[in-house]
Amino acid sequence: MSLRSTQISVVAAAVALALVAPASAATAATPYETGSSHAAPSDIATVLASLRDRGVAQGAGSLDDLVRKASAPGPAATAAKAAKLPKCRGTFRHTTGTVTLQESKKYGIPWGVKLSKKIAPQGIILFKAQIFANKREANVYAPHTEPWNYHFHGPLPRTFDPKGKAKKYTIKRGDEVSFLWTWKSVSKPKAGGYRFVNCKFSA
Repeated sequence: MSLRSTQISVVAAAVALALVAPASAATAATPYETGSSHAAPSDIATVLASLRDRGVAQGAGSLDDLVRKASAPGPAATAAKAAKLPKCRGTFRHTTGTVTLQESKKYGIPWGVKLSKKIAPQGIILFKAQIFANKREANVYAPHTEPWNYHFHGPLPRTFDPKGKAKKYTIKRGDEVSFLWTWKSVSKPKAGGYRFVNCKFSA
């Protein structure tokens, strides 16, 4: 097995171990004390796919923390039947921040993220979004540098330009969609976090 494959497996296993609890009971590890992530964009896509397969609807924390948890001795993870993913609409609450999603046949999925006060020590942050629909990454959001309490928001149009592909893609009813938001403190480069939501388009 290659080093890259090993890294992907370790990250995916860590997320499965740490986040398989119900969404309503999810808690962040230390979202404001995280080192640099070792996961490349392709690794992130693999992790999100693994979470979708397990029916994990949301979570937050630090990717590095999850990798360390996966490396620690413990019982082997057991495969569980995937739970039903929620619709891409409504409010997704978490101790790290609240996500709101809307969905429509015409406009796709507009989203918003409000981080919690525990992120306040990070001050000004660089906020990024990676969004996947039916395994295609949407080229729809440029990084924003704003105070931690800014209302971050953006669109996932019903028809979007996938990264690395010339042909546009139109989201279909039943498509699995993953939102991953990551941020880093401008003044404290080792501080940051992430928040994700997995859902199914139902408009």
